[in-house]
Amino acid sequence: TAALRTGDPGALAPALHNDLQAAAVDLRPAIAEVIALAERAGALRAIVSGSGPTVAALVPDSGSAACVARALETSGPVRGTVRVDAPVAGARMVG
Repeated sequence: TAALRTGDPGALAPALHNDLQAAAVDLRPAIAEVIALAERAGALRAIVSGSGPTVAALVPDSGSAACVARALETSGPVRGTVRVDAPVAGARMVG
């Protein structure tokens, strides 16, 4: 939670984890390609969101977000991208 409170994406990236990611990648191996592509394009970390097949990428700044979005939009296995550059309305720290 300290990484979330500081707002430092570099500190948050190593803490991101999804227990369902391995199962999602087993079912849809292309997810691993999307994760790797996002990280090569500048994401600090990319993970499966929920139970898949959506992938969320954490980036350090809006320039990196644009690079990652462009890379994903031109990729074969990606069907669409949504870019968020600020905290999402309704998101809050619990606990």
